[in-house]
Amino acid sequence: MNDLKDLLELALSDGHGPDPAQHPDPAGDLARGRRLLRRRRLAGGACVVAAAALVPLAVVAAGHAPAVQPGQAARTTGPAGPAATTPGEAGIALVAYQGPQPPGYRVAEVPGGWVVQGGDPYKLVLAPKDDKDTSIDSFAGKLVVMLQSRDASAPTAGSPQPVAGRPGRFDIQGDTQILTYQDAGGGWVVIQAPTFLGWNGTRLAQFAAGVQVLGDAQQGRG
Repeated sequence: MNDLKDLLELALSDGHGPDPAQHPDPAGDLARGRRLLRRRRLAGGACVVAAAALVPLAVVAAGHAPAVQPGQAARTTGPAGPAATTPGEAGIALVAYQGPQPPGYRVAEVPGGWVVQGGDPYKLVLAPKDDKDTSIDSFAGKLVVMLQSRDASAPTAGSPQPVAGRPGRFDIQGDTQILTYQDAGGGWVVIQAPTFLGWNGTRLAQFAAGVQVLGDAQQGRG
């Protein structure tokens, strides 16, 4: 009964009702109502299709770029220079080093774009080649190699990280990574690196494997 009433009201409200001078014809009103209803439903369906077609365009226009697909790695630039990092890599790459070697230590590789800034029997200091802080007594943002203090005991903090098959421990403290490991002579060596290198324990251990502690290296205290 409600459908019949709706169809009659639709026919009358659309300006196609019967002439007041004529007798009412319910059958004709129903036919007109059904035709109008079909036209409105067809028009509504077309609007839905058009709106659906516009959705992807609206998303792109709003700045929602497609997600990176598996196998497509986004490359980034770190604070120390144009060193690319991708999933599966560990930050700034190591490159062979050829240059002056301060007393106490030798290195086989350095981070790309970095140099041996200097050192003495107590420490070896590496930094980005354009680092304005050239003091070897300043360790902030630098890669430093030294012997463990004679007052310290074997490391226990952090997670196990062997170096060339010898025991070691890898730890992160704030913006500094610390690798403490036993060298070929049985002594403990400490390497600290800034986290912006993007290295993990394995990469830091790779660098450590190329470090040679010489006979004139000295342990500090404290």
